Amino acid sequence: MNSTAAVNTIQGPWYKQINRLQWNALLAAFLGWALDAFDFLLYNFTIVTLIKEWGLTTTETGLVASSTVIASALGGVLFGWIADRIGRMKALTMTILLYSLATGACGLSQNIWQLMAARLLVGLGMGGEWSAGAALISETWPKEHRGKAMSIMQSGYAVGGLVAAFIAGPIIQTYGWRILFVIGILPAVMVYWIRRHVEEPAIWKNQNLEQATGNTGSSVSILEIFRGNLLKVTVIGSLFCIVGLGASYPISIWLPAYLGTPVAKGGAGLPIIQSSLYVMPYYIGSILGYWVFGFLSDTIGRKRSFALYFVVAAVAIPACLLAGTENLVLFFGLLTLVGFVAVGFYGGFGAVLAELYPTHVRGTGQGFCYNLARGIAAFAITGAGALANSMGIGKALMYSGGIFILALIATMMLPETKGKELD
Repeated sequence: MNSTAAVNTIQGPWYKQINRLQWNALLAAFLGWALDAFDFLLYNFTIVTLIKEWGLTTTETGLVASSTVIASALGGVLFGWIADRIGRMKALTMTILLYSLATGACGLSQNIWQLMAARLLVGLGMGGEWSAGAALISETWPKEHRGKAMSIMQSGYAVGGLVAAFIAGPIIQTYGWRILFVIGILPAVMVYWIRRHVEEPAIWKNQNLEQATGNTGSSVSILEIFRGNLLKVTVIGSLFCIVGLGASYPISIWLPAYLGTPVAKGGAGLPIIQSSLYVMPYYIGSILGYWVFGFLSDTIGRKRSFALYFVVAAVAIPACLLAGTENLVLFFGLLTLVGFVAVGFYGGFGAVLAELYPTHVRGTGQGFCYNLARGIAAFAITGAGALANSMGIGKALMYSGGIFILALIATMMLPETKGKELD
């Protein structure tokens, strides 16, 4: 089969309908996102250590986290446009190299400003990887299973977080936080495999050929997503992503710090190793949430799936924080549920945004909406850090549960796109 986007007519379980090139594309995007998340989330597990070693405040450490996310917004737009110009696979490899090398540079920083500079580069690569990977998967997989593929890809974020949670505490305690960042260089090795085993989507190659022969006019401009009918698409897509990410980011970023902060300051008061390991149920829940969302959205639709997750998240986050760590069975159960609903819905962003945009601006449009939202939602991270200074981290995070009500309202703006053919 020459086309990676062709629908396989084999009957049977859905996974038997997917060909080798489609699986390779998913594996590349999944691993790229997982390793991206691993590199990105390493900082979350060093916050408590940096506060003690460098004498920082939660506002300052929150600023570093927010600036990284803001940089990811720029990276998503930039590399989304690059993916439309030179190809999804090529853009993917460029972003992996960028965030890997930048993470290693974090381990060499001597103050918060040097660390912030390195984290800005990590953010550029992080945002760009999602844009390229999401476009690659959405154009490679058949429409019947696009939701599943995008959710599986997105679950790589939780897998990367799970690995980071597993190794962060022991490495920091034994070798120091700098070695933790040096390990983040390793994802660069994956670029070699991608260049040998992943092809550009047929729909993008055909579009690129038409542009090269002059059949579709001039090459894509970033400004095109703000013209004509695409302006409405961009506004709706951006607003939806902003509210969804703004609701989820505070708990995602500050959870390790909450667990490792003394009870007197509004935290759970756990040692570094325990606080690192206690986050693992959250990431396990996230993985399950991603996978279930993908199958759910391919069955009942994108909008209903988002709405269901948002309603449960609005209840689960306050319940988990109020329960605390005294009853570990209850806490781990609620924390798993929080990860399931407060993060699992990310699996739907890629499919929805891909189905809103035409091929020639798909990478640009996806990258802009999702990563603009990252940049704006980053202020929710800084805001939670500022609130934590006065009321404690636990109480500050309670507010993120309420923001999910706004996300539920924003869901109503979306058109239902399940089963849409890409053009």
